[in-house]
Amino acid sequence: MMASHKRKSDPFTQGSMASDDWKSELQDELPRDITASLHQEEALRGERFAWFFHWALYGLIVVFLLVVHFYQKSPVGTWGLGLITIALALNGFVSRRILERRPTPWLRYVYTFSDLTFLTLYNALDTYFNSTLSPVTTATLLIYPIILLLAALQHDRRLIILATLYCVLAMNILFTIAYPLFDPQIAPKLVCGNIECQVYRSGYIMLFGGLLLTIPSTLNRLLGNQKKLLEQSLEHFSLAHHDALTGLANRRLFMKFLDKVLPLARRHGHRFGILYMDLDGFKAINDSQGHDAGDQVLREVASRLLSVVRDSDLVARFGGDEFVVIAQNLDGREGAKILSDRIHRALHTPIDIEGRRWHVGASIGISLFPDDAKDGEHLLQYADDALYRVKHSGKDGSAFADPGSSMD
Repeated sequence: MMASHKRKSDPFTQGSMASDDWKSELQDELPRDITASLHQEEALRGERFAWFFHWALYGLIVVFLLVVHFYQKSPVGTWGLGLITIALALNGFVSRRILERRPTPWLRYVYTFSDLTFLTLYNALDTYFNSTLSPVTTATLLIYPIILLLAALQHDRRLIILATLYCVLAMNILFTIAYPLFDPQIAPKLVCGNIECQVYRSGYIMLFGGLLLTIPSTLNRLLGNQKKLLEQSLEHFSLAHHDALTGLANRRLFMKFLDKVLPLARRHGHRFGILYMDLDGFKAINDSQGHDAGDQVLREVASRLLSVVRDSDLVARFGGDEFVVIAQNLDGREGAKILSDRIHRALHTPIDIEGRRWHVGASIGISLFPDDAKDGEHLLQYADDALYRVKHSGKDGSAFADPGSSMD
């Protein structure tokens, strides 16, 4: 943004940039991938919720399997405990990554397809040991959608599609294996015991998966709207804090910056200066060449001022042909004088307007913290007073504040 001109022996350029962190907060630009970042954050939340939910779900399943194993004495409970042990180990293995909120896209697929596989294997065991009608039970239709819903909360459209297709495939493979074994006396009496109903069940799962696809779409739409609102807010902030003609900070932003610089300077024992300037010769250009030429001069002056200050400094336009600079980490009057001389040299280069060369200068008043004052109001007042002393004594020069002679 601002050009940097640094020399190791130059006292004006000594010191660190104390306000860099704060100035970055005022940059009127969005992160390039703000929507992707927000989307990833929501996916991480969904992943974390799925992890918590798995602990609760697995806990209930363990209780259920213990009852089946010890009370019902069914081998399904034994095999089921073996399957749930693998699931618990997987959940424990990824716990650290989840707690650290580290993005794990592959984890979504491992969780989802592991759950669907474990559920299908358990249904196969239940079909083999207990009832051939297990693949068409209501419990199956309830649990499969829960797993798909957990996948949808992680806002991955491909995961939802693949999980839905895998779910339908697993259900139909199990049904195909079990269908020839259905009890011929019971199956015809059940509404869910024929091939047509299996087609309906498959369609139900497909429809449910299709509906879940609206979750990522809705999130993208909401994030898109949020991005637009944020862009508008930043645009309004920029308009409210920057000069429309030159793009420099305006008085409001200058005062906010000063309010940040003061406590930093007090805390770290840094000195800084305020250079209050008024252009010399500008009125003649504006009156003779018109406002368009005057605007051109103001833009050129703003560009030249930015070229001689550092990234840690701030240049503001207070209105008309008044400009103010906050220069941080100055080496007293010597550093301020060096900057003032740089400004004069930059402005003394003629400005070409419609084939004519015009000369402008600047009268500059300088106040220093903490030498002249320890608050922003008096620093500005003393710099303004020094500016008018220069104006009344010949212009195109600089003067330091004299608090003793200033009117409070």
